[in-house]
Amino acid sequence: MNKLITELNESIKWKLEDIKKYSKMIDLVNAKDVKGIRKFIFDQETCEKEMFYELLQWGSPELFEKVYPNAESQEGKYVTEIVFKQYENDIKELGLMDGDGYPEDYSDFDKDDEISKDLERRYQAEKDDTSCGAHCGCEI
Repeated sequence: MNKLITELNESIKWKLEDIKKYSKMIDLVNAKDVKGIRKFIFDQETCEKEMFYELLQWGSPELFEKVYPNAESQEGKYVTEIVFKQYENDIKELGLMDGDGYPEDYSDFDKDDEISKDLERRYQAEKDDTSCGAHCGCEI
């Protein structure tokens, strides 16, 4: 029985991680944070990267065009290639070295912006919460 409970808690943990990712993407799209969306998609695993890219492309073509302005000219390439090419362009613009990743604060919003403050408070609270959310007493 303990094994079952452990497995169910693990499943809940993964589902909550997915919910956090979707919620963050929703917030970035609502805020129209082009740089934040680029960083978020770039930081995902391949499967999620492709999913969020395609959802953005399908659900908000105008915003997609701002996030990936050269995507149309790269038609036929894998999503990961297009995302990485945009990353390379952004890194050159910032004067950083490849492999450093996007800066932690890469966003269209000033850290003093109210939207940024609200999002930061929300994600910090989620990071600090170690429970799985099922009120079972476990910690993830």
